[in-house]
Amino acid sequence: MKEQFELIYGFVHCRGRTTYSAGCVDKRAEAEAWIRNHRNGTAPKMKIHPGDPINYCKATSCPLKKQKPWFDMMTKKSLI
Repeated sequence: MKEQFELIYGFVHCRGRTTYSAGCVDKRAEAEAWIRNHRNGTAPKMKIHPGDPINYCKATSCPLKKQKPWFDMMTKKSLI
């Protein structure tokens, strides 16, 4: 079985937590570096997904409108 690592990110909102995929990589070290670089702010900022709740929250003083995204990875196994 071949192992891949899906790079995931999202935002925490007043309406819950969102999760998006940023693609897959074949090496754990590459996935860990992606996470570390984003958490440290050394990678370019992720664009907010068009369907993300931050784009349509009607609360003008919602404290979560300027939150920071979260970053992680998921291990995926394929039969190849």
